[in-house]
This record gives sequence, structure tokens and C-alpha cells, in this order.
Amino acid sequence: MIKKITAIVLSLAMLFSTASFAATFTDVAMDGSEASDAVSVLSELGIISGMGDGTFSPYSSLTRAQMAKIAVCIMGKTQEAVATTDAFSDVKSTDWYSGYVNAVAKDGIITGYPDGRFGAEDKLTFAQAITIVVRLLGYDASDVGYKWPQGYVEKAAVLNLTDNMSFSANDEISRIEASLLIYRALFTDMKGTKNALVTKMDKNVYEDTVILATNNENAALLADEVQTDKATFTFDEAVFDMAGAVGKEGTVVVNDENKVIAFVEDENFESESYTVSAVYRESNSDYVSLITQKGGTVLVSCKAKVYLGGAEYTGEKLTEGLNAGSNVTLFKEDGSLKYVFVEEYKNQGPVTVINTDTVKNIFNVTDSDSAKVIRKGIAATWDDIEMYDVLYYSEKTNTIYAYCDRVTGMYEEAYPMKANVTRVTVSGTEYNLSSMTAVNKLNESKGAFSIGDRVTLLFGEDGSVVDAVSLTYADYSMYGVVTGSGSELSEEEKGRSQYYVNVLHTDGESVKYIVKDDSYEEAAGKLCIVDFENSYAVLEFVSASYITGYVNKSSGTIGSKKLANDVKIFECTDESETQATVSAVKISDIDKVTLAKKAVKNVVYNKRGEIALLYLDDVTGNSSIYGIVIDDPGSYVKDGEKENVKAGAYTILNNNTKYTYNGTHTSIRTGDCVEYKKGASGTEIKELVQIATGSVIDDCTDNVITVNGKQYILADNATVYAGERDSSLKSISWEDAVGLEGRVALFSEKSTNSGGKIRVVRIYTAQ
Repeated sequence: MIKKITAIVLSLAMLFSTASFAATFTDVAMDGSEASDAVSVLSELGIISGMGDGTFSPYSSLTRAQMAKIAVCIMGKTQEAVATTDAFSDVKSTDWYSGYVNAVAKDGIITGYPDGRFGAEDKLTFAQAITIVVRLLGYDASDVGYKWPQGYVEKAAVLNLTDNMSFSANDEISRIEASLLIYRALFTDMKGTKNALVTKMDKNVYEDTVILATNNENAALLADEVQTDKATFTFDEAVFDMAGAVGKEGTVVVNDENKVIAFVEDENFESESYTVSAVYRESNSDYVSLITQKGGTVLVSCKAKVYLGGAEYTGEKLTEGLNAGSNVTLFKEDGSLKYVFVEEYKNQGPVTVINTDTVKNIFNVTDSDSAKVIRKGIAATWDDIEMYDVLYYSEKTNTIYAYCDRVTGMYEEAYPMKANVTRVTVSGTEYNLSSMTAVNKLNESKGAFSIGDRVTLLFGEDGSVVDAVSLTYADYSMYGVVTGSGSELSEEEKGRSQYYVNVLHTDGESVKYIVKDDSYEEAAGKLCIVDFENSYAVLEFVSASYITGYVNKSSGTIGSKKLANDVKIFECTDESETQATVSAVKISDIDKVTLAKKAVKNVVYNKRGEIALLYLDDVTGNSSIYGIVIDDPGSYVKDGEKENVKAGAYTILNNNTKYTYNGTHTSIRTGDCVEYKKGASGTEIKELVQIATGSVIDDCTDNVITVNGKQYILADNATVYAGERDSSLKSISWEDAVGLEGRVALFSEKSTNSGGKIRVVRIYTAQ
């Protein structure tokens, strides 16, 4: 590979030079040119030095003896440069250059004149200098031809060593021209290898190295450190800023002190940079789609190498999301993607809202009226922002991002210690702290929370704790439903029995709380608020309330009541006195459903009169298993009476899993589509309703199935089966189902007018 012979430079100084160079060579302008880069790097590598008086004398000539020393240094053979007297007639063992001349002659890098002389003090010509560097790269007359010097000059041109250099073969080469020629050769791959010439030197050389971060990108680095995919090095931060190299791949050379002295970017890399506004991945796609701020779409393979935040990932990592305004650069080699480098845009924040009346002033947003507000991932307004929301601001997109994720519980433990806390345990769950605000609220600072206190942790954009506050019952994260209770042996006090309750909270997390006694052993299925007293959890049960009406997701209403933007919904699908099956569901799960009084176990309103929490009684049907009966117990005839169903086992196929229902049913037979429910109160099987039929599935995307041009809503757990007969049924993918010929039948547990979604699709194929 031919390397790009231009170091990464900034506007005022050469990137990888050092303070000593800037002070030493007063006659070489540090103008960012390739020639000044060459002088600086060769000086740092110890290949070429100044005149001893603070100058480099860039336009003076080099001698053949000086070039011999340079060549030996590049070959890494300084220790082998032994003085002798038998190599050339005009070289004495006492000459300073004797060992260098003998070494290059032995390897055929520099030869003498036909009369046996070496001509150590002769001025070096372009032809000679070019011949030497081409030979150092491993080429000889058998490669370039025996017509000297044309063959070597032509080879140097092919290798881009003499680009933009004007010369005649017999012209004397100046010190700065020789430096440029040598510098280019150092970062060119040697013949038949992928290793640059510089790797032969007695230096630490790292090829194909990606510069990942400086302190600007990774706060964990010191100001004079640079992180690469090979190792972390130091550099002279007092003089140079290495930010210009971040994201680039090339060759890094470091000295014995592990300090960077050269970086040369690979030449045949092409890069494409995009500012990203959104990231998504189609279901089962092998690619991640990056939506640019200009409106285009860029596809990145899920298996592509991605550098993000100083670490290496695959492209799949991008699906976790990037802040709008982040820059993504695709580096390609010979037209193929080699790696992706991401510079995440850092939003301003986090800031906790403590006064909603002044929320517009938090980030000094200049045009607050046109600013977008996103709260919990949903488009919102300034008025939707509530006290203790955590805010971030993107100046690039003039967008406020509000996060309202939080958890309340008992502060139980601090790690590694409270005085230097980085992690905490609250009500049995461990959380990472990511801001000094959170640290100071939970360490030994004056006024900080103590172990055993009730505390509410506020989470930021990356899911870590950014603040800690004390909230009242308006904090809906402490609402939950009791799913069970019991007793167990204490881990802290061996042999002592303790009581506990399991509570499912609004964030979908189930938490086990230690309680004082068995008061809650028959509380399963009840809505409660969790508080603490003397290290024990105390439950306050919420008085029953209800609401009826049509659920309209698009208008955000149930009947005449408005839904809060972040409404929490529980659903109980099965319960006894001691156990309850409860899950958190989405508003989309009940869209277009008309709620009767008996379908609502409880409802809680916020201070604006909006529905903040809804507790349903088995409305969505999501917890059931839906499939096709592939075997039934058969029937019998008794005393000439009509046929009756035998008691026995029904086998139900759901995807590729088989379930067994033991019982009787008057009408269900093999081939019927059914709903199968199993819980603490027993099992039940029910025949599904056929919603529609058609001849072909036109499309199936975004939970919508299109059959013969008409659209139906698919449930998240919907399945599709194909087969000519019941005995040949098999579960197939939605991709295979689209366009498959055969009669299509769609089934649900209730009509679509009542909010039913398609649960099972059956295709009766012709073969």
C-alpha cells in the first residue's frame, strides 16, 4: 500500500512536531507544508539533524557519506555499522562515516564508483538519492531495469515519491528536498509487503492504526493522551492539538517514551461524512439506516466495524441511537467500507427542572417559540415539561429533550464507598451515577441522602443516574401492583425468617420488598404506593376508581378524558388471593377498544386531570397463546344420541412450539384457530373469530397486514401458518407469507370494531 505522504496538520503548526523542533530550526517555517512535516518527523526519528547552531540549512547540499548514515538508520542497522578499511580505496577506518559506508555497501544500497572510490564528500545528486530510497524499499535493477538512472527515477514516480518535484538527474539535491523524498519513502510499503519502510527502524511503529479520541472526546484521557485502537500514547499538548487526526487511520510512530512523533494517514482511503438526524433498522434487516439532516438515507451493515466513544463495535450498535447532530464518517478502501467512525454530538445538559415557570430560561434558548420539545421520545410542548424532568438541549437542531424516567426506593448501599460513590443500590437494584450532581447528593457531602433514606433517582439520556431528589406521591414510579408475597430466610441474619412482597412498577420492573410482617399475604392484584418506614417497605393501597369509554390513541383520549403523554398502563390477566399475573402494556395495545366498567380495575389522574395511570382487567389478550389445533381427543356417540366430545388432550401449535390443553370443548376440532389461556386460576381454550378472507397477502409491515388491498392491524404476537391440510401445517415467516398463493384467512379473539387485532393468519396452499 502506498501511504499518503502528508501528516495531519493544523492551521498554525505541524501536528506531530515537538516543542524542541519549533525552538531549534529557526530557518524552516512551520507552515503545515509537507516539506516542513518531513523535516520535523525525520528530526524526531533521529534520521537527520540540524547544523548545531539552531538552523537546519534546508537549501544546503547533502553528501554521499551523510546519506549512508541516513540509510543505515532507516534500515535499523546502526549497531552493525562497523568500521573497516577494505571496502573502498578512499575510506579510512578512522573516518566518522566508515561504518555507515561499509554497511550500505554490504547490502547493495549504495555502491562506489568504477575506480574503487566511494566519494564520501561528493554532493548527493537526485539520481543517487532516488536510487538509494528505491533500493531501501526492496527494489533493484531486476525490478526497474538496467538502464540507470532512468529505471529508478521512473519507479520512484510510480511510487509517488517524486510528486511535484522538479529536477534533473544530475542536479544536487538539497537537504529539504532529500528530507521530503526520504519522508515519503518511509511511509510507503516495501516491495511485496504491506509494511511501510519505517517499520524497519529501531522504533515503535503501529501501522493501520485508528486515532479514536483525545481528551476532547474521552474525558477519561489526560490532556496529553491520545487513544488509538492499538494503545494509548502521549503527545506534547502544550504545542499541538491532535483533534485533527481523530477518526483517521494510518501509521503511528512513537519514541522510547511512548510519545507520538509521527502519524501518516493512509493514502487510498476515501471518506464520506454525514450529519445524522435519526437512526433505525427495519425488522430482520442486515443494515442500519442513518437518516441525514439533508434528508438522505445511508445504509451501514450490522456487521461493519464501528468506532464509537473510543471503543470498537459492530454496526448493530448504532441501533441504540445517536443524538441528532452526530457526525458519522464512512472510511472506504478501494471502494469497500473498512470502518465507520462516529463523533457523537453532545447535547447540553443534564439539567433537572425545579421550576416549570422558568423552564425556557434553562439553556437560554434564543428562539424558544420555534424550538422542538421531545418528552419521553414523543413530540410535546413546553407546557408538557414537569417538575423533576431531566432536560438536554441540542443547539444544532434547536430541540429540547425531556426525560422523566425515575425510580423511588430506599437507599441501601453505596459503592465502592459512600465518600467516593459511583454506584448505589436502591430497593435491591444497583444503578450507575454519571454526574457530579448525583454523586454529591449521594456521598458524604453536607445535606446528602443517608443510607436508609427514601430517595428518588432521576435518569438521563443514557439511562444512568444524573440526580437524586425527594419526591411526594406525585411520583408515579412508586405506584405498582402486588404480584405476590411470601417468606424466606434472611441473607443478612442467618436463621431468621423475613416477609416480602413482589411489586410490578410502572417502568415494567418487578421489585421484591422486605416488609415487617405477613399483612400483605392476600394483597395480590392490588394497586399500591410503596413507601418506607424503619427499613421496611410499607404499602398504601389506592382506592378503586374507574373510567369507561372509547380509547382513541391518535387523540389521546378515553371517552372525554385526556391521557397524559407518558400514561402508565397495567393489565391483570389472572389472579388469586396470593398471586397475580400483571404486565405493563402500551396505549397502542388498547387503541379502538371500548372500555366497560368491569374492564377497569383502577385509574389515577395527575394534577392536570389527565389519566396518569390505568389498571385494566384482562383487556388486551396479549398474555394468551394463539395458534392452531393440530390434534384433538375425538368424539363418541352415546346410546344413539348426538355426537359428544371426549375429554382429553388438545395439541396447539404456536409458531414451532406445541402446547397441550386437557379438557373438553363442544365445538373445537383439529384445524381450528384458538386462544389458549393458562394461569393460577386454571386453563381455558376458546375458538377465534374469523375476521376476513382473501386470496393473497399483499404486504406485511409495521404491524399492518394487507390482504387483497385491505389493511388490518396485526398483534405483536401474531403468527402465520401455511399448508394444504391440517396435518401439513407449519409456521412460516411473514417474508415468506407475502405473495404466497392460496386462500388466506385472518383470525382474532374479537371483532376489529371492538379493538380486535389479527392474532393468527392461515394460508390454505394448493400444494
